Amino acid sequence: MDIQKSIFFFVITSLTTLSIYSQNNDVSYLEFMFGRSTHGSADIPGYHYGINYGQELANKLYWQLGFEGTLNDTPDYFLTYEDSQGNEYDGSLHTVTAGYQLVLGFRYNFIELNRHQFGTSVLSMFRYQATSLSDFYITLYPAATNLPIPVRDITRLESGRTFAFGGSLRLHYSYEIANSYYVGVLGAFQTDTTGDTVPHYSLKIGRNF
Repeated sequence: MDIQKSIFFFVITSLTTLSIYSQNNDVSYLEFMFGRSTHGSADIPGYHYGINYGQELANKLYWQLGFEGTLNDTPDYFLTYEDSQGNEYDGSLHTVTAGYQLVLGFRYNFIELNRHQFGTSVLSMFRYQATSLSDFYITLYPAATNLPIPVRDITRLESGRTFAFGGSLRLHYSYEIANSYYVGVLGAFQTDTTGDTVPHYSLKIGRNF
């Protein structure tokens, strides 16, 4: 896809520029995160995970690159029914939405003490997402169909796979435990051009170099 090639070119160009600009700065970090998220209208629970790398551009200011993922699922449109022998069946749907995203932007630490850091990140985002969610769900019961079991009509008006641009605003705190290793917490809100919102919070562990 042309859009994927454009994104790849943009990321490589940006990283090359940032690396050249920051090559005289020795401070960098690598961190892993895992936590909870909600998707859509903040009603589908799930998980957020990722890895981020950053390098100092100026005092307390870093550029940041990350690869992250989300996985959200919930049972929905509950339906149970019995057959003519009295056996009970569960016909409920289980919706799943999963995505991967490349994030690129800047982090600024308001506070940098001996062991403590507190700051914010403003990130651009390119996201791929796949979902089982549909637009319309209609349940037709035996009285309307003359069939022995309920029938569901599921209609999707938009693609179940999407590519989108977006942004993420994050607050983070970290505490150095020993030998440049640190632990911390992160809270974030992100949205993209499909209209999806994914607030999330995570624990993180990382190392400064």
